[in-house]
Amino acid sequence: MADVNPPLDGRPIDGSVHAASAWAELEDLSEGPSPSLRDLFAGDPARDDRLGVECADLWVGLSRQHLTYEVLGHLHVLARQRRVTDTLTGVLLGEAVNGSEDRAAVHGALRARDRSPSGPGVEEAFATFDRMAELAESIRSGKATGATGQRITALVQLGIGGSHLGPALVTDALRHLAHPDVTIRFSAGIDADDLDEALHGLDPASTLVVACSKSFTTIETLTALDGALAWLTIGVGDRAMDHVLAVTAAPDRARDHGIGDDRILEIPLAVGGRFSVGSAVGLPVMVAIGPDAFDELLAGMRVVDSLSAGLPVEENAAVLLALVDVWNHGHLGRGSVAVVPYAHRLRRFTPWLQQLSMESLGKRVCQNGSDPETPTGAVIWGATGTDAQHAFFQFLHQGTDVVPVDFIGVARPAVDDDRSRKGAEVLMTNLAAQADALAFGRTADEVRADGVDENLVAHRTFPGDRPSTAILLPELTPSTLGQLMALYENRTVATAALLGINPFDQWGVELGKQMARDLADGTAPESALLKRARSLRDG
Repeated sequence: MADVNPPLDGRPIDGSVHAASAWAELEDLSEGPSPSLRDLFAGDPARDDRLGVECADLWVGLSRQHLTYEVLGHLHVLARQRRVTDTLTGVLLGEAVNGSEDRAAVHGALRARDRSPSGPGVEEAFATFDRMAELAESIRSGKATGATGQRITALVQLGIGGSHLGPALVTDALRHLAHPDVTIRFSAGIDADDLDEALHGLDPASTLVVACSKSFTTIETLTALDGALAWLTIGVGDRAMDHVLAVTAAPDRARDHGIGDDRILEIPLAVGGRFSVGSAVGLPVMVAIGPDAFDELLAGMRVVDSLSAGLPVEENAAVLLALVDVWNHGHLGRGSVAVVPYAHRLRRFTPWLQQLSMESLGKRVCQNGSDPETPTGAVIWGATGTDAQHAFFQFLHQGTDVVPVDFIGVARPAVDDDRSRKGAEVLMTNLAAQADALAFGRTADEVRADGVDENLVAHRTFPGDRPSTAILLPELTPSTLGQLMALYENRTVATAALLGINPFDQWGVELGKQMARDLADGTAPESALLKRARSLRDG
């Protein structure tokens, strides 16, 4: 068998190679014959170790991706030539990296524990953290009261997109640390059923409502706020607004809604919604787990930010993951990624990641206005662990499409008892088995050797050679969750840098919203679909 794994010595390809040349070489390599994962492992028994990299407390395994060391070398060159780590450094420092909006991206700067970074709105955001901590401690201690003097025991955040997905993920994932006497809920849509579900069983007199909207014009959030105010009024009368906080980058608009300055928490305009959980948007998280644990979350994010910006590409988990994404989607034509966390507490991870990745990378124009040279924005989908095995893994194993998989595993359970430890072991066993089954499959000869009837051999043959990445956490803590989220954030930013696109804008979101407003106020031509829906409504 040919040597499919030439020696890897850190930089197997000359770093002087031009990016265009590296890209062309990758195109050539993607079109030529490719060794199977079986062959790659047979040729390099140490492949798991050689293609595994640590990232703070996390471990990232790339051995089951279709990477020869020759391919990896050209990918390293591409990353250096496209100055990916410079972009990540700019985010870490809060520099102006959002070209189409002529704006900085300061979410990384907000994570500095020493509060040293500068940038638009950063100093004010640090002051807001102090106000958040005071409020959170007041609620958690029972000192915070509502208009009638009752203790505040529930917080309901109204928001959509980044104002919902990140805080909901963290609050749910770390619920084993939550204050037992404080209920945290979220409402994310216009649908009245959504709000009714969030408010069900709560007492208006002991509930704080947080309207979270960067622009404070988001129709979903403002509609939900109207409904929440009506509900609050039933309980506390004309003092309903005393139970409302605003989290926004547009405090004037919040004031226009009757919300006083003492109930407005401002976020910097340069914090994108999908990167915003480490800002005032994360207030429900801080109330749930406490200011100290919230600080641990940010610290975990910060350490991964620093590693992503500072490590060479060969050791840089975020950059390596981005390179794999570009290789899979841009060169091998694999347009989706299944994300499968083997942990129930991470059940909200994939929806959060869908917005992060698809809103950031779903672009058809480069930063300079040119067309991208490769497809952008893979489809992100998935579900948790063994649930996914019984839902769509048949498609992954024997379907005609090859879909890369991100396996996310947590080695130790959040609760240390026999039942939880046994469950964690079973989950990790399944994760490892599925990764190997996808990679190596089962040949017809192996099936026959098991004595299977010849009529069933084809049905029980698995092609294998299905790529996957493994990301392992020692346990789920504020720090490791922050590390995991920051790793995916930086992976997304790095992918954008490789593709030459802007991951911080979302112009595609705005068109539909504007058209909806035009339909609602009658300035747009009549919609046939809307006419049909209204006819169904009216009978």
